[in-house]
Amino acid sequence: MENTDPFIQIKIDYVQYMMQLYNVMAYDETITGILFALMLENYLTADDLEVLTGLSKPTINKALSRISVMFSEFPILQTKKPRDRKKYYYCPLSLEPYIKHNFLAIMTASEISLSFIPNLLSRLDALSPQTSAITYIRRTLLYLYIAIYYYNETFTKVEPLIDRMLQDSDYIPDFSNLLKDIQFQLSPLEVEIEDDTLLDIKREFISNMLELSSALIGGEDELISVFLAMFLEDEPVTQDELITLTKSSRTKVSQALSKMEELKIVTITKKPGQRKKYYKSAASIEEYGVGKLRRVQGYYTQIQMMMQKKFLPELENITVTEETHKKEKDRLTQFFKDNIFYYNVFIRFSTAMHEAMRDELQKVMTSVL
Repeated sequence: MENTDPFIQIKIDYVQYMMQLYNVMAYDETITGILFALMLENYLTADDLEVLTGLSKPTINKALSRISVMFSEFPILQTKKPRDRKKYYYCPLSLEPYIKHNFLAIMTASEISLSFIPNLLSRLDALSPQTSAITYIRRTLLYLYIAIYYYNETFTKVEPLIDRMLQDSDYIPDFSNLLKDIQFQLSPLEVEIEDDTLLDIKREFISNMLELSSALIGGEDELISVFLAMFLEDEPVTQDELITLTKSSRTKVSQALSKMEELKIVTITKKPGQRKKYYKSAASIEEYGVGKLRRVQGYYTQIQMMMQKKFLPELENITVTEETHKKEKDRLTQFFKDNIFYYNVFIRFSTAMHEAMRDELQKVMTSVL
């Protein structure tokens, strides 16, 4: 990589930004940095990758040894240039298939399995008397279970729709046939549990979800516990009620609520004549059921915005006179425009899928309740 490259800072900024954002989406920061650097520049040495990613040479070499194999899901190939003893690396994938691969991986890999929920539903049915609180929790767990089932079934069949969108910018995907082919059945389980209580079932749900979610998010156990506890309550709850439900300390619950308030994912109310605060999740169970689609929309919309508001304007403001630099400026301009186009495809795709899933899940819930 030339030391006189007038675009070096914008290249570094782009790679660093993509590393940070994909890290939030649970992708390996090192591999993401290497891949985006090679799609941006191509034919880079380990020294070049060190400049663009900001990673140490040992970290880069270790990552390259993992992905520089023929059958890697993110293939990186090694080569040499004429009369040059250095090792060079390049990515045979273009931006389009890589972003598509990432999108499908984000939406399907690490998706949680809720196979424990049928047992909880049967235990809820066995409780007596059937109160409004039990009815609410049963509906909440059932919706979550159905949403994940439909979500996983649908995402095994969507690649042809994505390919059509990539080829035709005016195409709007139709999920109706995919969704009609999905058949959901919930077989009741026989349960014999003496002295089972609603509190026991709530705590078991939180424990199972915490075990699954912690592996994905990491280091946020108390926040997840409190968040899930609020989902199980139809009405706003006090801090004391959350302490009882999560079996956490007052300090930890208080810290979790403060963090949730900061993230704007909880609403706080007070009752007339009382000083106590009442908390409720700002998201409904319907939003949580297909929330991953919304989150990906948010990530990709932010990428689009950065291309439009930062990288393209900054690139335009760079004045160049040499012909080679003019060609490089044109190439980078097209690269950032390609980013905008491809991420826009997946924003439109996830928006259409979200709307179709939302409507279908409402129909399914009506039929099974």
